[in-house]
Amino acid sequence: MSTFSGLFEELPAISADRFLALNRSESVVFFLSHCHRDHMAGLELPEPLPGPLYTSPISAVFLKHRFPHLSSGIRTLEIGVATSITLNTDSESREIQVTAIPAGHCPGSVMLLFENQAHQQILYTGDFRLSPKDLRNIVPLRTVHLDAVYLDTTFFNRSFSYFPSQSESLAKISSLATEWLARDERNVVAFKLPALYGSEFLFVELYRRLKQKIHVRPEELQQYRYLVSLDDCVTANGKAARIHACQGTNPIRTGGWTCSSAKEEHDDSRHVRVIRPSALRWRNLTEGKPFCRRLSESSEDYGVCYSNHASYSELEDFLRYLRPKRVHFNVLPKEDLKAERRMNRLVEAILPKDETVDMTLELAPMSFSGIVYRKSVGKSKPLLSDDDGSGSGQEDEERLTMLPLPKRMRS
Repeated sequence: MSTFSGLFEELPAISADRFLALNRSESVVFFLSHCHRDHMAGLELPEPLPGPLYTSPISAVFLKHRFPHLSSGIRTLEIGVATSITLNTDSESREIQVTAIPAGHCPGSVMLLFENQAHQQILYTGDFRLSPKDLRNIVPLRTVHLDAVYLDTTFFNRSFSYFPSQSESLAKISSLATEWLARDERNVVAFKLPALYGSEFLFVELYRRLKQKIHVRPEELQQYRYLVSLDDCVTANGKAARIHACQGTNPIRTGGWTCSSAKEEHDDSRHVRVIRPSALRWRNLTEGKPFCRRLSESSEDYGVCYSNHASYSELEDFLRYLRPKRVHFNVLPKEDLKAERRMNRLVEAILPKDETVDMTLELAPMSFSGIVYRKSVGKSKPLLSDDDGSGSGQEDEERLTMLPLPKRMRS
């Protein structure tokens, strides 16, 4: 969970992902990286923000429906295009530039690359997960000289050095669900999720592979209904669903799983398979080792390593590639008073002062499964490189921006 204050040392008068009284008093322009609850603190306050709120097109749709009192102040950032913004304070008027970059965390999630009037470059990652190949395909990051990065340090710990890719984890989860549902028509799958929101890619992939809608709680459905990628994937009708994520983060025991709107036979624990997608229980996992295991010999209860935050090795690669002068931590464990000191030592080991970094790596097309895209239009510079030499005709596919949502969702 983010512990970032929302304020930047290098960028006075702006706030990102925090909208409380302090941020409102010190900021004239606001930014949102993605629509998860721990990044939206303060948006529920009845007063409008004292300045515009910039975010991605997908997140803008969420915001306009969830917080209608903010609608007039919401602005969208075209993905991969530098946007100039004027900061008018009591003492001066300044210009900054900001570029939104896909973060791979959830639909609509972006990193924010800022440049101030002093030509300092500051990257705010929000929550993110990018593979080394994805990272090197992002054109705006190829030539940056970062003065600072505000980093998603959720798993900045060597015990979380390796996670399977999201696509590998999603394939394993889909396989577990497919096999169980095919075994008996009375069988259902129940998900124990690590957070209330954050499983959007999982829902999209399950529906794509199984053509089965996922039952979620009404409050979640209300938010998801404004995301075109999830439009057909989730439902409030528990009786028609064989895949349930309706327990949210509540504890699930296969002997006592219930869904008030499910068919009666689904309350029989013999027909319930619980799947727990999470990264926290997978300390010290190494590549090539199983990342799915049965948690109980007496019940259908499985854990699968799944993360939409970067692993330690991915964070290490991220820092070595971008070589920022300063690293700020967006996530600090509140119960661990020595965490910041330990994380600073990790940064010092990754970025020794005299190290020369090898910036080369084989390129591959960028892929964010579950997000719907369209080809760019106009004369804006492409976000993604098309110089990987593959000759596969993917040039158009790699110039991506977010798909506008249907008219019924745009108000």
